Amino acid sequence: MRPEAMDAWRACIGEADCNPASAHAFGRRAQDTLEQAREEIASLVETEATSVVFTAGGTVSDNLAVLGFARAHMEREPLIVISAVEHRAVLAAAERAGQEGAKVAVLNVNADGVVDPADLEVTLARKHGRAALVSVMWANNEVGAVQPVAELCEIAHDSGAVFHTDAVQAFGKLSVSLSDLPADLLTITAHKIGGPVGIGALLIRGGIELEPLVYGGSQERAIWPGTQNPCGAAAFAAAARSTVIEIDRATARWTAMREALASDLRTGIEGLIVHAESAPVRLPQLLSVGVPGADPATLLMSMDLAGIAVSSGSACSSGVQTGSHVLAAMGINPGAEYAVIRFSFGPFTTEHEVREAGRVAVEAAARARSVVAG
Repeated sequence: MRPEAMDAWRACIGEADCNPASAHAFGRRAQDTLEQAREEIASLVETEATSVVFTAGGTVSDNLAVLGFARAHMEREPLIVISAVEHRAVLAAAERAGQEGAKVAVLNVNADGVVDPADLEVTLARKHGRAALVSVMWANNEVGAVQPVAELCEIAHDSGAVFHTDAVQAFGKLSVSLSDLPADLLTITAHKIGGPVGIGALLIRGGIELEPLVYGGSQERAIWPGTQNPCGAAAFAAAARSTVIEIDRATARWTAMREALASDLRTGIEGLIVHAESAPVRLPQLLSVGVPGADPATLLMSMDLAGIAVSSGSACSSGVQTGSHVLAAMGINPGAEYAVIRFSFGPFTTEHEVREAGRVAVEAAARARSVVAG
């Protein structure tokens, strides 16, 4: 967590850490804290405070957007259009919607993980009067490819479809503004920007109908009912404020570190593959590479033992030995002898740490290749 977020959390504890729905003075103070955080986040993404619905995180927000839309329009056999590289939260929600009667269409991506807007036009031309939702993530969490969300949103709206984007990876790394991108639904979460785990938000444009996933109260417009988390919201807003203020400087620094790391890895690892390297736009703080002829477990374990925290893909899928659906959609099918490393930087990552991670990765790759070679 960022220091600003921790400070906001501590200031809330003992002052506003109670149920915002309570009528007493402590409850009113908690409600004020919650609403101030809502207004802050709304201003940072240039939307109305009433659009911000606090949730338990990105997965909840994605499910509310996709499954909530489908259930609200099930009498019209809704069409749910997603990309093949979405986060598991969107993929699973769309799959469930399909099981309940929705029609699901999946957009393929190119070798860099990017959707072709022309494919969306063709898909929506066949919706035949159905209510339709298009859900395409702003930036991919595994390889960093940024989607042409503005064009996709325009195509969706021209066809009468609702547009949702999972901006969990984009917020704080790219300029995310609902004035520039008129998305109907947008997902963000706190822990990706130095806020606490367990709180996120779904931004909902007025007039969009969603069916709640849980019931029992009127909190958060009855879309995500239950006792709200004012201290988490305050820390979320503090982290968001700092992240947006620093974005230009951080982006330049991250991009330089990403390119230096890629150069070091290329120099030290023969045959290295940089995933999504030719994508028109990539996240500045994320680098995903492939090492052919290397044992994945050995490589990651070697780096972990050296104190380097990396992953082979989405953290949400760690430990699930099913391979990366993102790489598969890009035409890369890593097997037992193709190691994937995903590096990502935070606001406090230093150039020295990045270069050290590269040095360790080169040594780990050699060790992992020796295992395969026997």
